[in-house]
Amino acid sequence: MKISTFILFIATSFFAPLANYAQDVHFSMFYASPLNLNPALSGVNDGTFRAAGIYRNQWRSISTPFVSYSGSFDMKLLQTKLPKDIFGVGAMFVGDKSGDGKLTMNSGMVSAAFHKSLDKDQKHFLGLGVQLGYTQKSLRWQQLAFPNQFNGQDFDLNISNNEFFTKPQIGYFDMNAGFLHQSTIKDVVGIMTGVTVYHLVPPKESFFGDKTVLLRNRITAHAGLRIKAVKNLFITPNFIYQYQSKAQEINFGSGIEYHMPVGKSVLVASVGGWYRLKDAAIVTAGLEYYNLRVLAAYDVNVSTLRAATNGRGGFEIAVLYTGIIKTKSVTAPILVPCPRM
Repeated sequence: MKISTFILFIATSFFAPLANYAQDVHFSMFYASPLNLNPALSGVNDGTFRAAGIYRNQWRSISTPFVSYSGSFDMKLLQTKLPKDIFGVGAMFVGDKSGDGKLTMNSGMVSAAFHKSLDKDQKHFLGLGVQLGYTQKSLRWQQLAFPNQFNGQDFDLNISNNEFFTKPQIGYFDMNAGFLHQSTIKDVVGIMTGVTVYHLVPPKESFFGDKTVLLRNRITAHAGLRIKAVKNLFITPNFIYQYQSKAQEINFGSGIEYHMPVGKSVLVASVGGWYRLKDAAIVTAGLEYYNLRVLAAYDVNVSTLRAATNGRGGFEIAVLYTGIIKTKSVTAPILVPCPRM
């Protein structure tokens, strides 16, 4: 790689967020990490409980890859006392490691959500969810190369970088909230729309001790359909829009699911295509059997960074399991209009 490209990449990846406003991690398969998408999704699943995990590895072709991962667990509660409504709770962990500077983030959140049935047949729900948690970030700034450390041939980390990092580790409490609406039309079309506001009280975040550097609100709007096209075939178009600190992300596309009876269960095979505007084309594939889903995605970079990545963006893999705990009264399944969320 040309040295000028390398310096530009490092500067963009590390110093812009530190100097201005930091931004959150994201996943191409946003629907495979439900509690990251919307705290109101706590308890919204086809069973009683759900466990989910997702891992993302990107930009390996440039330098040390950026790695993001998350795990979550959520479940319905009080099903016998709330036979028409849904009350769910959940817990989530998110981790992120960014490049050579070892900028590391670890976050733990707990959530609760309540969904009110709007009709006696449980075809329409309106819900609200909240998340509370703590985030910790650390930076190994000694492993970063600064412009004044370039000796004409390469970067010499023994030369002083003339920077003053006062806090190699920071932490803060955080809170998110989300709304969710779900509808099922004649058991053929499922509709889901939601809005999430992250960092309701923007936390202070600076390795330089600057109290004016804030992690600004992130606003996410998402919508999806799950359409039963013909017997055993479903189409699942989805859309997400995110805005944070003047940065925007638009990701849209669709998956196709085919359900094949195998023994006492059903094998679900899915493929999909997505596009993150001005950034990447995304291809996905997945399998589900006995309530266990395995999904994979690959980003083909189409932005101006393509010259450095040769189009190789990021790889993701996700695993989700939905279980059922039998009770005297179980809330009717909800037709969740996402690719097997």
